Amino acid sequence: MKNRLIVAAIGIPALLAAIFFTPIWGWGIVVAVMASFCAWELLHTAGKHVTPLVYALTMLMAVLTVAYISMDGWWTAVGDRLYFACAYVFVAALFLIAVVTHGKETALPFATVAVCIVGGLLFPAMYSCIALLRNVSPAFVLMPFVIAFIGDSFSMLGGMAFGHKKFAPHVSPNKTWAGFLAGPVGSAIGMVLLGLVAKLVWQMELPLCFLAVIGVVANLFGQLGDLSTSLIKREAGIKDYSHIFLTHGGVLDRFDSTLFIAPVVYAMLFVLEKL
Repeated sequence: MKNRLIVAAIGIPALLAAIFFTPIWGWGIVVAVMASFCAWELLHTAGKHVTPLVYALTMLMAVLTVAYISMDGWWTAVGDRLYFACAYVFVAALFLIAVVTHGKETALPFATVAVCIVGGLLFPAMYSCIALLRNVSPAFVLMPFVIAFIGDSFSMLGGMAFGHKKFAPHVSPNKTWAGFLAGPVGSAIGMVLLGLVAKLVWQMELPLCFLAVIGVVANLFGQLGDLSTSLIKREAGIKDYSHIFLTHGGVLDRFDSTLFIAPVVYAMLFVLEKL
């Protein structure tokens, strides 16, 4: 418990400082680093016969994916086709390694190739939405974290107070239906409070009712993200993806729900802009 409090006391102010005081490109670098660690953790957990070369290719592709999506100005100058060429070479290289090593004890199986593609392309694309939100406003980039952290707190409290019936006992034994229902309520309240803060600090007029709806919808996807990463750990027979954050686990342990929340928030804010 002491280590968890120490990590939280250091980590939360550091996260807020990165959001508010780093330039847009600096926040993009933070997200790219998160995505690369996410790729490493995913391969370390779900991959088999992963060589240093495969680790390096996947982590590099994760960084390039975040750079392409969140720093489009730089890529426009270079040429959008460069990224797709890199993605093609990445996938082709993985299959080449799988073909060359097939039949050997250290063969790279197709399942690991798929894990590399998820870690190098899909998950970084989802994380990139956090960088895209920062391109608009610090208030927007706070939304996925508010939805995740306050929603998780309400889920925990609701489960402790009213939880008896398990929600997904084979994937996450501690989750209950009461916690599942309390989470969206907490996220909606958190988004409304964030909307009020945004009005006072950034003079942003955001419709509170729509923010509450975003909180509810995004929380449901966030719970799916939490269960999805728990499923991977369950199949691998481990408790944490890594110990980057000491007893808090790794990037995928701490930001699993945010991974699924950020794209939903970005999409719904795009809808709000059109409305």
